[in-house]
Amino acid sequence: APYQTTAKNIAGWAVKTTPSNATGVFTNTNQTVTYVYEKADAAPVTVKYTDDKGNELATPDTLNGKLDAPYQTTAKNIAGWTVKTTPSNATGVFTNTNQTVTYVYEKADAAPVTVKYTDDKGNELATPDTLNGKLDAPYQTTAKNIAGWTVKTTPSNATGVFTNTNQTVTYVYEKADAAPVTVKYTDDKGNELATPDTLNGKLDAPYQTTAKNLSGWKLKTMPSNAKGVFTSESQTVNFVYVKQTDDTKKDDPKSNNPKPNNPKPDKNKPAIKINENNPKAKQTTITKQAKLPKTGDNKQNNILFGVIGTCFVLLGAFALTKKTS
Repeated sequence: APYQTTAKNIAGWAVKTTPSNATGVFTNTNQTVTYVYEKADAAPVTVKYTDDKGNELATPDTLNGKLDAPYQTTAKNIAGWTVKTTPSNATGVFTNTNQTVTYVYEKADAAPVTVKYTDDKGNELATPDTLNGKLDAPYQTTAKNIAGWTVKTTPSNATGVFTNTNQTVTYVYEKADAAPVTVKYTDDKGNELATPDTLNGKLDAPYQTTAKNLSGWKLKTMPSNAKGVFTSESQTVNFVYVKQTDDTKKDDPKSNNPKPNNPKPDKNKPAIKINENNPKAKQTTITKQAKLPKTGDNKQNNILFGVIGTCFVLLGAFALTKKTS
């Protein structure tokens, strides 16, 4: 008589092969029909790669396997990103339900941004700063307050985004504006003789002042701060003058040398003018008449000289008598 067999439905298992004697006829000997099973196909495991907002960063992968077979997933290398946390089901076993393994990424650490503070010759004025951040994250730098210095220009990359290469932001400084130097010109009582001048410059830069030439005045002393350097505090340079005297011998060191005796024209001598139209005409006295000495004056002078001479004779005679005695 014929017989026919069928495979049983066994949860989680599937017939691997149907036996050749699954159908046949009964005989006078024992027969065995064996259905060999294998694990059934499991539901797939989907592997996703996203940022922390759920945005996919790479194409998902699908893993297939047999029920209860183990699976193992690994994170993908995605440029500019790094795994934030490893999912708990990164490894597991296939089941009869769909599974999803999600790798959540965050931006990778970027190369640092170095912020320098130098003068225009590259000399560092302060300790550099280092900024760290994630790739493509924005960064912002600010200039340091450095005593005596001011920013000359703001660098073009003072703000930007972190990248995978090192960046340097350099703030170039110049000397700050100094307090002014006021130059005064006064007499020894503080009265101003000319309008003051004002000098401006950068801190530590040199300044030099000069005295003004003031008519009728001469410089008394050169101020000790006639030249110096600009500072953060106001400075005053005071040139003190004294009146110019008419005594040239006193003021001029060369005046010790006697000047040649150039006779001046006698104002009392009469000026003579010849009548050109009549050469033989008498000379005519014009302008002033000559001043002649008076007769009384000559007589008095003669008497005085006589008295003095007599005194000298008497003194000489007395001295001679004293000596012989």
